Order: sequence, then structure tokens, then C-alpha cells
Amino acid sequence: MVLPLHSQNTLTEENRVKSFINEKGDTMVIMAYEDARILLKDVLHYEYSDSLLTEYKVRDSLNSSTIEMQKDVLMKMGEEKLNLEQMNENLNEVIINKDKEIAFKDETIKEQKKEIRKQKFLKIIGFSAAVVLPILTLILIL
Repeated sequence: MVLPLHSQNTLTEENRVKSFINEKGDTMVIMAYEDARILLKDVLHYEYSDSLLTEYKVRDSLNSSTIEMQKDVLMKMGEEKLNLEQMNENLNEVIINKDKEIAFKDETIKEQKKEIRKQKFLKIIGFSAAVVLPILTLILIL
């Protein structure tokens, strides 16, 4: 069985909004307070949203520049790290060269000490021979 349904319309006027143009060319709009209030709420909401949008754009640009600066700092820190590693390698090479020079110096000192001892020995033999040989020659001759 089908029930008859009735619709209810609460609108009493056909046109809730009326507009007029005055002598100066301005448009005047007449509407109910409740309708105007709804429209004004929307306008204020969108005005607030638009002002927030500009603020968000400013913050976004600031955040983007901050991110770029941080990227630059990280790149410079990476370069600094590479430079410090290179400096460390160079200093290690300097230490190795210093150790080689010290070993070479020690070896040279040992060789020179041996040569000095040899020369002292030869000097002593030479002076001894210079003193003993004339005496022996004199003894043999006499």
C-alpha cells in the first residue's frame, strides 16, 4: 500500500533576495537577516583563510630559505670533513717522513762513529809507528 506524502515548504516569499540599482549606479541588495548573517560568516571565514594563506606563504618561504641555508651548511661541513681528512693524511705522511729521517740520521751517526773509531785507531797506530820505527831503526843501526 502506498502512503501519500506531503512536502512542506517553509519559504513564504518566492524571492528572498531583492536587488536595486540606485541613481549613482550602486547595487543595493535586500535580504533577510539570517541569510545576510550566513553570507557574512562565509565572507569573514574566507577573509580569515586568505590572510592565513599569505602568512603560510611567508612562513613557507622562510622555511625554504632555512632549508637551503642548512643544506649549504651541511655541504660546507662535508667539505670541511674532507679537508680535515686530507690534512690528517698529510700529517701522517709527515710523521712517516720524520721517522725515516730519524732512522737515516741514526744510521749516519753509527757509520760516522765507526769511521771515527777507525780513524782514531789508525791515528794511534800511525803515531806509534812514527815513534817506534825511528827507535827500532836506531837500535838496528847501533
